[in-house]
Amino acid sequence: MRKQLAYLSSLLLLAMTIPCRAQSASEQDDNKKVARTFFEEVIGQGRLENYAESHAADFVAHGSDRDYTLADDMAAAREERTALPDMQIVVNRMVAERDLVAVHWTAWGTNTQPGMGLPATGKKIRVSGITIFRFKAGKISEEWSGWNMLSVLKQAGLYPANP
Repeated sequence: MRKQLAYLSSLLLLAMTIPCRAQSASEQDDNKKVARTFFEEVIGQGRLENYAESHAADFVAHGSDRDYTLADDMAAAREERTALPDMQIVVNRMVAERDLVAVHWTAWGTNTQPGMGLPATGKKIRVSGITIFRFKAGKISEEWSGWNMLSVLKQAGLYPANP
């Protein structure tokens, strides 16, 4: 009887901790809403003054060669908006699992100003990418992003289409 009681107690303890590890569907929906608002309003509509509202203070963007702070990420967003002042962005689809939200997005605009290391070319640019956000307490705490920069360079006329 004691073994059965110990077993049941262990099972009960395990069952009680499982919900703490997973996020509820409503938390995932809240995280998706933050991600969509960030892309479509903050970045897409140029409301960069609201950038930090969606991000944790200790936010980290994981780049291919190094990690970036919140200040670095905000500076990069300003550069993007400078290079493409009419930039718009749309969220194509999102998937949430636990504390992660994956976003497939498309951005477009006209490269009328120097920025992002590009000179002003006057060319229209359209690019799609994927960003994965990790959320902590309802804020974006980590980011991994990927898009085709070679396509951007070709569309801007800065790399030959057929070298």
